[in-house]
Amino acid sequence: MYHLQRALKVPRSHPYKYIDPYYYPDEERRRSNCCTLMISHLVKAIIAILFFIGVIVLCLWLFFRPFPVDVYVEAAQLNKFEMFKTTPPYINYDLTTIISLQNPNGFIGIYYDWLEMDSFYEDARFDWTALSTFYQEPKNSTVLKADVAGGTYFWLRSKGVEDFSREENTTGVYSVNLWLYGDVRYRFKWVTTRKRQLSVKCPVKLSVTVPGMPAAAFNRTSCDIVKYWMKA
Repeated sequence: MYHLQRALKVPRSHPYKYIDPYYYPDEERRRSNCCTLMISHLVKAIIAILFFIGVIVLCLWLFFRPFPVDVYVEAAQLNKFEMFKTTPPYINYDLTTIISLQNPNGFIGIYYDWLEMDSFYEDARFDWTALSTFYQEPKNSTVLKADVAGGTYFWLRSKGVEDFSREENTTGVYSVNLWLYGDVRYRFKWVTTRKRQLSVKCPVKLSVTVPGMPAAAFNRTSCDIVKYWMKA
């Protein structure tokens, strides 16, 4: 059909001049090619700039990303730990602990807006204590002392009561879980992040100190970060 149309010659006296739909003057063809080339170069430039920015952001994040705090139990001493099999069980305790918080970041400081140390025997909490809030410089370590003493009822399951009796009568070594809870923020130069909620578990095994006898040696214990997420 196309070739047939081109073969037909339109008379000069015809009011409408035949225009080939597949024919473009050279000037229009060059203009079209130029526009296409400019758009192609523009798209390539935008992609290259975005890729370059992404590489820079990734490098900055890898270099300046904040690492969680490192927590250690430096020392712990159990001066009293006795339980009465009431309902619920009643416990007398006297526990002294020293913990260290270490900032592993080389350029980022840490705000500790809230800190609390809870003491558990198995899954039952028997006491807690508030710790000081402070700002920690990069590559710095802070030592805090957390002491709890007294007596209280606590909701220990029957299996926990049996475990306590067995440990009291046989090994004399008790498994105590120290939980550190807190809110922390990171600061780099003039930029401060939103709060992150920190939850750290420190499992320690302690024996009751006998009056007049030296306390059992304690090995420095590393704690595990259980939860570490951005607060809403």
